[in-house]
Amino acid sequence: MAARGVGGGARAGIALLLLAAAALVAVTAGGCSPARDDAAGPATGGRGGRFVFPLAIEPATLNFVSGTDQASVMVLRLVADSLVDHDADLRVVPRLAAAWEISADGRVLTFHLRDGVRFHDGAACTSADVVYTWERVMDPASRAVGRVDAFLPVDKVEAPDPLTVRVTYREPYAPALRAWEIPIMPAHLYRGADLATAPANRAPVGTGPFRFVSWEAGRRIVLAANLDYWAGPPGLDRFEFAFIPSVVTAYQALLAGEVDYARVPQALAATRADDPEFRRRFSEVRYVPLFFNYIAWRGDGSNPFFADPRVRRALGMAIDRQGYVRSVLRGLGEVVASPFQALLPPPGAAPAPAPDPETAAALLDAAGWRRGSPGGLRRRTGTPFRFTLLVFAGGEDHVQFSQVAQDDLRRLGIEMTIERLDWQTLWSRLKSGDFQAALSGFMPGPDPDSLYGLLHSSQIDGGQNYAAFRDPDTDAWFQAARRTLDDAARQALYRRIEGRIAEAQPYAFLFAPAIVGGVSARFEGARPSPQGILGHMPGAFALRPAAGGIVTGR
Repeated sequence: MAARGVGGGARAGIALLLLAAAALVAVTAGGCSPARDDAAGPATGGRGGRFVFPLAIEPATLNFVSGTDQASVMVLRLVADSLVDHDADLRVVPRLAAAWEISADGRVLTFHLRDGVRFHDGAACTSADVVYTWERVMDPASRAVGRVDAFLPVDKVEAPDPLTVRVTYREPYAPALRAWEIPIMPAHLYRGADLATAPANRAPVGTGPFRFVSWEAGRRIVLAANLDYWAGPPGLDRFEFAFIPSVVTAYQALLAGEVDYARVPQALAATRADDPEFRRRFSEVRYVPLFFNYIAWRGDGSNPFFADPRVRRALGMAIDRQGYVRSVLRGLGEVVASPFQALLPPPGAAPAPAPDPETAAALLDAAGWRRGSPGGLRRRTGTPFRFTLLVFAGGEDHVQFSQVAQDDLRRLGIEMTIERLDWQTLWSRLKSGDFQAALSGFMPGPDPDSLYGLLHSSQIDGGQNYAAFRDPDTDAWFQAARRTLDDAARQALYRRIEGRIAEAQPYAFLFAPAIVGGVSARFEGARPSPQGILGHMPGAFALRPAAGGIVTGR
């Protein structure tokens, strides 16, 4: 994956949580085949057709603030608008904000909203809705995991008139602009209601290119074209998300014409694009996502295993990332040596070292974890080195890799039990810190500051720092980088953080699987970005029937 520069101090405010399952959501599918009926009603406009996209996980909620799991984010970016967005090349582009300016001292960001934008229920979208959204993000009761950290430097948000939003920061804040890639809430539907149980959480009302139609639990979410969208109506009549938890089943549904996009299973990805029949029926999309898998070693002393960085380094040395990418992924992926790997310009971090079981064993011995007999388990003060790794049961890559790592560690004298969990349970355990180790994933934004939530100590309770990593220097360097508007100086600070993380290794950074997918040839306009075919503007808005026409409504 090509490295991307700091780019004018921008940050992906959505920062997309991405626990391992979440990254799959953007690009995978499977499960029960969706029925191809017209339960959503007749076509509502657009330029024809219904596009069905499979989600591996059903959204937790469609609340604009607390819906930060990737499934929720994907649906909401079609239903709602943010002030700014990013395009397929991850450059900042306008959305609800037609223009903006930043004061010379870097402390005041002023947005100028588009005139005439309305929510799907007809209510005007104004600066008051933006202020209300910020207030809800900052309200601890909202549980806006993955959003709050980007707004911590904000002093106040004001609405001097209905089309102007003025954001004042306590100090210069380099990633300020991208922090506003969050969907703007309809304040009139939430004021006076319990944010956690408001009806709009299941039937959202936004300003986006598609209107919400229905949510059939366990089956699908249906959206219809917003013919009054400020940028013009989308190219589709309807957009449907089908809940299908298996990559293989989703691919079968693609072949059967029941969905219009699916990830090609790993075992077929290397050769499917050369199949003439596949090329006739589908267009291929291929990309390495801005995403990486990791193992979080819970190092807060709640278990006896991972508080010592020598142990964490040893386990990282024992795991054969390169062999996994080469054999299991068939070369369709990249080993990730550093979380900053795709976020800073070359030269980046040194490549992940090849497995070194001898050095790993020496580190464990020095940390007091010794083998009493050849082939036996390592022990320290009588405690056997035996722990449990949590994985997402629906993540094909996660299950496969955990089994490979299990074998690697067994040879080192460590017994790792694999506990497979559904997404909601895994996410709950991660947030509560109720685990010893967990295989998960993270999709950063284009700016290095998007790693703040993964590595800053303030994000241990209620944030994404699931490893409970605490380092005063790392915290200080992150804060300094936020205040620094000069790109070169910011990059130098992030290089310091990168070096410290390499020493402490609170996470074992693993790999980024390449994605090969197929889009029905009946549609055109699909362009992948490092965040999938929907994770950017225009994304789904640009999908349209292919030349030659399509039966409206399917």
